[in-house]
This record gives sequence, C-alpha cells and structure tokens, in this order.
Amino acid sequence: MAERRRAPPVVYYGEYLVKKKFSAGAMSNTFLVEKGENTNKLFVLKIVNYFTDEDMDRAEREIAQLELLKSPYTVRLICTFTDHTNMCMVFEYCERGDLRNEITQLQKLPEQERVMCVWEILALMSLALNHLHSHDVLHRDIKPENIFVMADGSVRMGDFGLAKELIDKSYAGTIVGTKIYSAPEVFTQKKMDKQSDMYSLGIVVFELLTGIHPFAADSEQAMINKIVKNEIAKIPQFVPRDLSELIIGMMNPV
Repeated sequence: MAERRRAPPVVYYGEYLVKKKFSAGAMSNTFLVEKGENTNKLFVLKIVNYFTDEDMDRAEREIAQLELLKSPYTVRLICTFTDHTNMCMVFEYCERGDLRNEITQLQKLPEQERVMCVWEILALMSLALNHLHSHDVLHRDIKPENIFVMADGSVRMGDFGLAKELIDKSYAGTIVGTKIYSAPEVFTQKKMDKQSDMYSLGIVVFELLTGIHPFAADSEQAMINKIVKNEIAKIPQFVPRDLSELIIGMMNPV
C-alpha cells in the first residue's frame, strides 16, 4: 500500500497565509502570502528577524523610509506588524515579477513597439527616482531585478534595502549595490550621487532595448573596466534620436 503524502503545514503570520517562499537571507525571509484563506488576495510578506535592540532599530528605520518613499511609482508598503521576534512588512504583489523576466519578451516585439514600451518604463522609473531624490534619498542598486511589473504591465521601483539618505546633500560614500549597474564614479571616486542612480537606469534602458548589457564582456572585472573607460556599446539605429540622446545623457560620467 502506497504511503500517503502528508499535506504541507499551514503557516500563518498574523492573518496572512504563506503560499510559498520567494527568498531567504541572513536577516530576512520573503514569502508570497494570501490574506485569509481562499480569498485570492495575494501580497508579499517580508519577515525581518530582530534579536537585539540594534536589529529592531534597523527594521524601524527601514519602515520609516518606506513610509517616506510611498508613491504611485514605488512598490507599496501595505502594513506592518510584529510576530514574536519578527518584524513583518506586507507589500503589494507585482504579479509579473521583475523586469529581468520582461527583457527577453521585449526582444520579441517589433522594434517600434519595443521602443514605445521602453519609453513608458523609462518615464515611470524617472518619476520614481525623482520622488526618491526629492527626499534626498539615493536608491544605489537600480537594476532589472529591482524594478517590478504589475499585471497591467506598469512598473514599480522596489527593494530599498541599500537606499541611503544623502548626509551632505551631494554624495554618499562606499561601494554598494550591483557593480555592473554602477556608474564610473563609484569605482573612481568611491562616491555616489543622484546622477549615479540615473546612470544605472540608463544601463537598464539600453538592456531593455537591445537585450544586451551596454558593457558586456567576458567577466565582471572586464565589464567594470569598460564602465570606468565609458566604452559603451553602440546604440542601435532603430532607437529614435531623442531616446538615443537621452540614454547618452544619462550615461555621461560625472
């Protein structure tokens, strides 16, 4: 007689039923959750473990920053609550995942249709960055994996784990984020400013249009060398002049 499979355990955090795990880290875990049972109301739950007062302070600072950065162009924080030694943050669920999933699909579109889609993404992400920068906050890790796509195709900027307030209103030090989406001054001056975020967005826009990173090379270090030397790949001829000039302007080293 075949052994009967045990049903997976039912796990709730507050009123949110865990459907599946998205990711796990040293300090936090992320889940797809449903509010209640059989409601089909899906959200993303980020659980931050705090064991010390410092951990709690860090989680509370992150929540305060998320509240400050709320906008129609950023992934929305729905609510927060505590569960034992966990800080729980509930976010809206972006049904189509991140922009990395969309890059291949965009390459299947006719060139002019692709250009129109990229214009829309660029417009929304520029508004998102303008919102962050108006609060003197840098994102510092703009890449396709940190831009999320809703069911209707609109996009939201998310993952503010590395976002940093500008202490002197001009620069934030230290190298953080994903190196191959970083601006040259991150490597040459060990500094980032608002233009550094725009530079990273320019790389993303180029990749959306072509399916290829503008500094593609055989290794990460070779890509970094190209970034420092500003050896950007040629923008294809199908890209309209105004968009091409905008990309070049965004990726103009400071």
